[in-house]
Amino acid sequence: MSISEGVVQQIKDTINIVDLIEEYLPIKKVGKNYRTNCPFHQDDTPSFYVSPELNIFHCFGCGKSGDIFTFIMEYDKTSFSEALRILANKAGIEIGGFEHKNKILYLIHDFACEFYHKNLLKSPKVLEYLKKRGNTEDTIGKFKLGFAPSGSEFLKEAKKEFKIDDLINSGLVKKTVSGLKDRFFLRLMFPLFSISGQVIGFGGRRLSKGGAKYLNSPDTPIHKKGKNLYSLWHTKEEIRKNESAILVEGYFDFLSLYQEGVKNTAACLGTSLTNEQAELLSRYADEVIIFFDKDAAGRAATLRSLGMLLNLGVTVKIGNTGSRKDPDEIILKGGVEEFKNFLSNASDFIIYTLDRIKEDYDLSSPIGLSKGIERVSIVLSQIRDPLKKELYKEIVSRKLMIREDLLNIEKSTKTSVIANKTIDISDREKIELGLFYAITQKVEEREVVFSIISDEDISNPYLKKAFRLLKKGEEIEIDDIIQSLSKNQIDYLLRESQQPEISALSSALRLKNYLLDNLIDRKRRELQKVEENGGDESMLLKEIKSLIEERVRVSKEVIGEI
Repeated sequence: MSISEGVVQQIKDTINIVDLIEEYLPIKKVGKNYRTNCPFHQDDTPSFYVSPELNIFHCFGCGKSGDIFTFIMEYDKTSFSEALRILANKAGIEIGGFEHKNKILYLIHDFACEFYHKNLLKSPKVLEYLKKRGNTEDTIGKFKLGFAPSGSEFLKEAKKEFKIDDLINSGLVKKTVSGLKDRFFLRLMFPLFSISGQVIGFGGRRLSKGGAKYLNSPDTPIHKKGKNLYSLWHTKEEIRKNESAILVEGYFDFLSLYQEGVKNTAACLGTSLTNEQAELLSRYADEVIIFFDKDAAGRAATLRSLGMLLNLGVTVKIGNTGSRKDPDEIILKGGVEEFKNFLSNASDFIIYTLDRIKEDYDLSSPIGLSKGIERVSIVLSQIRDPLKKELYKEIVSRKLMIREDLLNIEKSTKTSVIANKTIDISDREKIELGLFYAITQKVEEREVVFSIISDEDISNPYLKKAFRLLKKGEEIEIDDIIQSLSKNQIDYLLRESQQPEISALSSALRLKNYLLDNLIDRKRRELQKVEENGGDESMLLKEIKSLIEERVRVSKEVIGEI
């Protein structure tokens, strides 16, 4: 049984798209329409338009468009059925038997949630345990914490209301050799909510000695492990408002922070963050501060998670728990002020990575340094913004006291081998070609580029000529000069044009740093010869100092233009 087109239209007629989108985005009236920055791509100038007359949205930047259903599906990363449920609830419309199989599963989970919660309220020992963990009655009620008793008490009650096959499909009842049994027993129960607030599964913490410490619901038609974050339903608006999320490992970490007023929080259910969870979180937060456990597993999960988030263009920081094991322990023993202090001192992800490398490898040995460079290079390769990548490379090279070109390890060795076979051109040529392509595309960045780079900095005569013409205000197209390039140079230029993001400022900084590094290296070699011959070092030392200061100055100048 599927929902009729009439009900869908009724929801569309009831909900005004302007009112809906205004709940999520700060829109401004422009003539007959409304405009804001697009939430679906990096939009510096408002290109997302909402038309109340047509009841649609359209972005002139990324091309996304649609109605109220499309917006909810894209914004909250939900299925049509979930979007329908959200909008029907907003419209106050009963959707009847829509998707009856899934509806049964939702009803079973609602029943289970109430069953487990009522059992908790009449279980003094479990309530005492929660009280010792610092959880209040309000928290227990708001998040519908529960208790699964021993035996198959849930099955006994649930089969009075639902068919056995549906209970098995819900994942809350399982078949065993000895018959049907409850999946959860003698466990503290944490309901898992969908992004629209529906109970879709459970996490159960062991309260007896036997079995795994945590047991989660299996995959079902309404719940897929690794695709949801614990209680993001409760915190998504706070995260969106702050543009920042605190990511923790477990239920108690989350509940302790939320209870103390730190509500821009999400938990990845005690496992490593998945790509789906990272993408979901990136919809709400521009910045994520990771506060995982202090143990080895937590450290490994942190390194994996920051890579996923960087790939999505999210700014990442890492929280330090000091002598505490996790955020829950910080709140219990040090209070919320101690946590806020840790929060304010969260490390930039690259500093955290370098600290871990120094702990894990002997950087004084060639093998140890090589492994450290490889690990940090993988992290750097996941930064989407080209300018940020160059700036972070500079920080890493300075901290590890290595050349920047040693950090150009590709994600895929296979890709690197192919690239080396097809592109036999120097690093400087690559940088110049990248700069040339970027300044033909990024007109708004040219003025700053011209203040950093002169035509004398470019070695390729054809690119030098094109650069001079651009500086004079004349327009140059790729086709105007591509015939002057070699096949290998053209191949590289075409590959450069396929990059998802380009920055003329980043390319200019890269070339300037390349030239300054070469000059500094040359001066240092001259200095070594002077030292060996017992000559006066003062002039060369001043020149090297001046070149290093110029490198820092140029970097700061570019950062100021971001």
